[in-house]
Amino acid sequence: MALVVGFLNLESRESVAAERSESTYSYGSHARQKLDAFWNASNSKRPGIVILHGGYWYEDSGWATWSRHFADKGLAVFSVDYRLNFDAAWPAQRNDAISAIEWIRSNAAKFDLDPERIVVLGSSAGGQIATSLATYGAGGDRVKGVVALSPVASPYRAWNDGNHDGSTAKERKVRDNAAILARCFPDPADTDTSLHPSCWDTWKDMVVKNRASGADDAPMYLIHSESDFVPVEHSLDLETAEEVGHDMPTDGVTVETVADSSAHGGGLLDTAGMPEKVLAWIKARA
Repeated sequence: MALVVGFLNLESRESVAAERSESTYSYGSHARQKLDAFWNASNSKRPGIVILHGGYWYEDSGWATWSRHFADKGLAVFSVDYRLNFDAAWPAQRNDAISAIEWIRSNAAKFDLDPERIVVLGSSAGGQIATSLATYGAGGDRVKGVVALSPVASPYRAWNDGNHDGSTAKERKVRDNAAILARCFPDPADTDTSLHPSCWDTWKDMVVKNRASGADDAPMYLIHSESDFVPVEHSLDLETAEEVGHDMPTDGVTVETVADSSAHGGGLLDTAGMPEKVLAWIKARA
C-alpha cells in the first residue's frame, strides 16, 4: 500500500530537529533490552522503522545519526538493542526483536505511530535478525517489510566462508561469532537434544532461507556491495528459496548489488542515492 500520510513537510531541517523527541525505553528486564526512540509530533499516524544494529552479534554499533535522519523524514524510528551472543544463544536475538516490536505496538500512541505500518531495517548481523523476522511464522503479519544491509542471512555459509586458508579477518570474525551464537560448531550429526537444543537444528534455524514460506513472509529489500565480505549470495539464496521454492511473487524479494564498492552494513547508506531508494521502498509498503 502506498504511503499517503505521515511524512512531514517541514520548511527546514533545523525546524525538524527543533521538534524531534528522543528517549530511551526498556522493552524487557535484561540490560540490553532497550530501544532509543526518535520521533516528531504528528497530527496523523505515521509509519515506523525498527533498526537492528550489526556488530557480529557480539558488539553494539551506533545508529543515532541515521535514526535522526529517518525521523526527520517523517518516520517514528526505534533503534533496538538486543542480547548479544555472549548474553544468550540463538534464538534469543530474534525473540528480543519480536518483543521490541510488541512493545512498540503497545505504546504506538506515544509516538503518533500506526502500529500496523512497521518496517524493519537490519545491518549485517542485525540483517540476519531482521530477515528472520520476515520469515519466522507469519512474518508478513508482523511487519510490512524488511530492508537488510549486508545481511548474514546464512550463518552457516559465513562459517564455511571464514573457515579456509584464504579467509579474511572479518570473515573469520563472522565465523567465530556465529559459533558463539549457536553455542557449537556446525555438525549435521549433532542432533542430540538430551542436554541442550540440537546443535544442528540451531544452525538450521539461524539460516533464514530454511524458514522461507512464500506468501506468509514479509517483502524484503536486500543490499550488498560488490566486494562485501558478506557476499550477495546470502541474499540470492534467500530470494531463490522464497520465489522459486515457495512461489513468493517475483517482487517479494529485491536483491541489489552496489557496483565498485566494498561498503558493508550501514556504510551502504553512504552510497549516493541509497537513502532515498531505501525510503522510497519503505514508502511503497508501509
